[in-house]
Amino acid sequence: MILISFIKRNILLYFRDRISVFFSLLSTLIVLTLMIAFLGQGNIDSTIQVLGTGLKYEAVHASSLIIIWTIAGILVVNAVSISMTLVGTMVRDEESGKISAFFVAPVKRGYYVAGYVIAAIIVSFIMCLLTLIIGVIYLGIANGSFIAARDTLEILFALLAIIFSSASFVFLCASFIHTNSAFNGLTTLLGTLIGFFAAIYVPYGNMPQTLKYIIRFLPAFQGASAIREIWMNQELQWFHCPSEIKTGYADYMGLTISFGNATLSPHMKILYMFISGLIFLGLATAILSRKRQQER
Repeated sequence: MILISFIKRNILLYFRDRISVFFSLLSTLIVLTLMIAFLGQGNIDSTIQVLGTGLKYEAVHASSLIIIWTIAGILVVNAVSISMTLVGTMVRDEESGKISAFFVAPVKRGYYVAGYVIAAIIVSFIMCLLTLIIGVIYLGIANGSFIAARDTLEILFALLAIIFSSASFVFLCASFIHTNSAFNGLTTLLGTLIGFFAAIYVPYGNMPQTLKYIIRFLPAFQGASAIREIWMNQELQWFHCPSEIKTGYADYMGLTISFGNATLSPHMKILYMFISGLIFLGLATAILSRKRQQER
């Protein structure tokens, strides 16, 4: 009961700032529109040039590919940024002394740790789900395309895996930080880098070889890749070019991730994110436990 109350408290703190919630959703539509307006046509033309066989309908499906690719990147960015906002509550509580007051109560400290992380996961999932709905509506209005029913559940599992991994990673970072100003600095840094980690600004194939090697190990890229592979495959089926060309395009756009001759399936990427999230959470819990023991 105490855990539920604490989770509720953290969730309400986020949704109390309604203007911030509104602009969080509005920014999704703005970023999507700007990406399509300034970079979309070039990417669409490149897609048609690579995959096209001269059929008129290919332009619409090329546009859908780029919109979906962008939406997947935005979902990863939102998963990280919203998790940072929720976990930032813990840093503010620590700086203000509230967290010490919580620990005075005869309740296991693990409950409070879980309260921050679970609240971050719940809010991030709600906001990312709304972001996904906005993206689907945008795609439907623009091109008349929607998520295939068979892919919906898989995309939601991938989204949950991204959020769990992101919230756990942010919580791990926050375990080293004691002031709100320092956490704001971390927020700015991660907010800047996450767009590149999710390959939203630059396609995976355009990155330097060393960066490509590093980035494929990052859960953020694994998450974007999983959603892109699941969702974009339905649009790739409309192109009748040789399968080798489709495979090359999928590699270039980051739909597929390979290690040597082995290519990860979407299910393996989802499992990778859940495992990485458990590792991040375990490390954070160990660090906080050690920190509390030193304070005694």
